[in-house]
Order: sequence, then C-alpha cells, then structure tokens
Amino acid sequence: MKNLLFVFTLFIACSIFGQTKRTINVTVPNKTDDVFITGNQKAFGDWKPDVVKMNKQSEFVRSIDVEITYPAEFKFTKGDWNSEGIVKQFNDNPNLKIENDTDRSDFEIKTWSDNIDGEKLGLNYDIQYIDSEYMNVRRMLKIALPINYDSAKTYPVIYVTDAQSANFQVTKSYVNALSQAQFNMIPECIVVGINQMQRNDDFYGTGSGKYFTEFLIEEVVPYIDKKYNTSGFNAMVGHSNGAEYNHKVMVNENNPFRGFISMSTWLDENADEALTTFLKNYTGKTIYYYLANATLDAPSRTGFGNKLEEICLNIPNEKIKFVKNTVDGDHQSIVPNSLLDGLKYIFQDYSLGKVYPTIMDFDKNYLSNVRENYGIDAILTMEMIGGYWETIVRKKSKSEWQYYLSFIEENGLWFGKGFDYVNIANGYYAMEMYPETIEAYNKAIDDIDNCEDIVFYANIEKPITSYLKGGEAKECISFLESATSVLPEEYHLGMTYHIAKVSLEHKTEIEKGKKALAYCKENFKKNRFFNQQALSQLEALQ
Repeated sequence: MKNLLFVFTLFIACSIFGQTKRTINVTVPNKTDDVFITGNQKAFGDWKPDVVKMNKQSEFVRSIDVEITYPAEFKFTKGDWNSEGIVKQFNDNPNLKIENDTDRSDFEIKTWSDNIDGEKLGLNYDIQYIDSEYMNVRRMLKIALPINYDSAKTYPVIYVTDAQSANFQVTKSYVNALSQAQFNMIPECIVVGINQMQRNDDFYGTGSGKYFTEFLIEEVVPYIDKKYNTSGFNAMVGHSNGAEYNHKVMVNENNPFRGFISMSTWLDENADEALTTFLKNYTGKTIYYYLANATLDAPSRTGFGNKLEEICLNIPNEKIKFVKNTVDGDHQSIVPNSLLDGLKYIFQDYSLGKVYPTIMDFDKNYLSNVRENYGIDAILTMEMIGGYWETIVRKKSKSEWQYYLSFIEENGLWFGKGFDYVNIANGYYAMEMYPETIEAYNKAIDDIDNCEDIVFYANIEKPITSYLKGGEAKECISFLESATSVLPEEYHLGMTYHIAKVSLEHKTEIEKGKKALAYCKENFKKNRFFNQQALSQLEALQ
C-alpha cells in the first residue's frame, strides 16, 4: 500500500509540475511577420521578447514545439516589447495561458501593438504613432474624438496617462456621457491616451523614460494641436504614480496643462517644496486641480493626498481652484469612483450658471468666461438658466422677468425660439402680476397657433383668477368666450363650465350662465374641471 501510495503521489506531482511537450501554433496578420514567443519559463525565453523565434509553418502560420510546465503564460512579439501580438483584447493585452492538457494551443494574432489595425479590433477610437526624437522610440497614442467632431469648432483636450489600462476607456466613456447635449455638463472634448511602456521610468524620468516629459510637452501636445482643432485648454488624468506625475507636470515651467485630475497619489520627498513655490508664484490662467483619496487605499497614499491638500489650503491662490475628495473604494476602483467628479470639477465654469447671481450677470459674463477659461464657444440651453426663474418669482421682479424672456428669445432656447404667450403669462401669474397675466393670455388667444392648446386649457384657471382678483367677472366671461372660439372642440365642455361658474357665482351675464350650465348638463362626460355635483351646486345659484 505504501508503494502504491508513493506511485500515485508521484503521478500527481508529475502531472502538475512535470514538463509536457506541446505544439503552439499562431496565425499572423501578415505573410512577412516573424514571431517570437516569450513567457514565464525557459522554453519561452523567461520573458525576453527576442530569444525564442517560432518556425514558419505556412504563409500565415508560425509554430513551435516546446517542453512546458503548467501553468504556462506567454505572449507573442516581433522581437521587442513595442510589438506585442494582440490576441484577445487590446487594453492591457493580457497574457495567454495554457494550464492543462485540454487548453487550446492554437492562437490568432489580430494585429500588432506597434501597428494597430483598429477596424480588426473593433475599436471606437483611433490609434496613431509618434516617432519621438527625445525618446528615440515609436510611441502609441489612443485618440477619441467627439462623436460629432466638427473641424470648424475647437475642443479641449484631456490627456490620460496609463492608457494601456482601462483608465483611458473609462475617461472616454465619462467624457462622452457628460458632454451629451441632453446633459451638457462638460463640453465635448478630445481624449488622448498615452501608453506607458516602463511606467515608472516615464513618471520618474529614469532609464527609458528619461525624456518622457519632453516627449509629452514638446512632441505629443504640439502633434495633437497641429492635427486637430484644439481650444488651448488641456487637462491631465493621472492615477497612482501617474497622479504624482501630474504634480511634476504642473510645476514644470513649460506646463501646457490647466486641468489636473489626480487619483491616489504618491509624493516625492522634494515635491512639496516645488509645489509650495509654485502655489506662491503662479499668476497665469486659472488651473483646476482635483485630488482624490480612496477609503480603502494604502494609508501612505491617503497620507500623501492629505499632505497635498494641506499645502494647497495653506497657500491659497485665486488662480488655482483646488478640491480634495475622499471616495469609497480601493486603489483601483478610485478611478471610476472619482473621475466623474473630477471631470465636473475641471469644467465647473462651463455648466454651472448658478455662479452668476442674476440672469443679467449670466448674459454679460458666461460666454466670455467660458471662452477665456476653456477656449470654446459654449452651448446655451434652457436648463442652464432654469434656476433664475425661481429667483425672479421670489423677488417679483418684472424687469428681470422681461430680461429673462428676451434672453430666451434672442438665443432661441425654447424649442428654437422664445416663450409663447401662455408661458409668459404664467410667469406673471406666479409673481401675482394679474393685469400683465390678463394681457399675455389675450395675446395668446390672438397667437394660438404658436401656443399649445393643452397648455392653454390646463392653465385656464390662472387668467380666470386674474380677472376675478380685479373684480372683472364680465370681462372674464368675454375672455372665456374668445378662448373657446379658438380652442379645439374637445375643450369646449370644460370652457363652457367656466363661463357658467363665473356667471352664476358672480351674478353677471346671468342668461349666458344659464345657457352654459344647460349645455354642460346635456353634454356631460368625465373631465378634469367638474362633476355632476358641481353642476348641481351651480344650478342652486340660479
């Protein structure tokens, strides 16, 4: 039994840790492609990208027979890490795995990372490459244009480091959602993703990334500005060590960025001194600086975020708008959890009309401020000025209401034009300006083709009340008769009831009231204004 147990145990150990010969095949996109396999064991070159070359089996198939140990992880390259084969997905380009005898060993390279064919991958953004003179290497950019990109317009640009991760896709999705015309929370933007090859070399200016900042500032930004219609407002989105890199760019004397979203930052020992000096001396255009901590992040990163907040709050600078938020989540989920607020923060002067105390201030300053801050022409919407309505009503300011109406009409904010007379009248009514209400409702009768019948009918008690407040019951009946004559027949029953009610309750035009009441009794059907009991009550007044 001991011998059998030993043999059985040995068999299991061999099946788990022993080497197995496998044939790995890969189909390539081009006949001329040379392919190397690289992975987590000696047979794959121990992750060296140019050691194990695969054999040409046919024009489009490369193959290799290898002794591997499970689990095996590997990738395909053309001989260096700039040219990885994309098999499953582009973002993060995950390792391929063979974990047991039944796992497949035939693969297909859809495209190469140094020459991405976006159509083959079904990407909803463009891939472009820059041959960097500073870094002496070809670097890839992901570029997402607004859905309705118009070469006659200008656009802010949001740059995202660590674009090899999901950060670029999240940023692109949020920007697209928030800039939809229905929401208009931020302007339409161009989003540019920068892949990191050796990310910490790039972020700390060491090794292969010694000149990454020069590449970013002097090559990438000018390239985007030349190729697309940019507004001059650039923002940086950085996560983790990329968040710390944001701060290094901010204090750079050639910094072209004015928006910074920094999530889960680190902080070099000398960075606080540089930031302190910058905060004391900066006098340029407004910088929008959003910093985020996460509740479940490493305490060190939370501490660095708190330290940066302390520095910024202790040295207030009116040219720098700063806020730090703490969001739920960990080191990774902080990105989607905070990015939404970050985007809204850096574009706070685009959509928040409430910062202007009156509609006159908004009209005078908003468009020019957006042009100054973001280099774009803002899109005015009715929703942006809706908050002024409540203020005007509360103040009962006729002059501001008239200014409000003129602003809407001049900019075509109410379905491409100004308010109709019913909505104008309802504004006066809310401010208890009854003569003005009556005047506007009578104009609505004359202009009924430009008013919605149902809106006029549904609000009919407002002009009635306005007439009666002034003791003008007879004039009210004349108004109701005129209104009934221009409204569709489906509203005649309700309008006739109002004639009967005003006449009989206020003892005026009695014969008209009796006739109207008889009509209502004879043609009664369920409606929004009266029932049989109401008719009986009016009948008792005759």
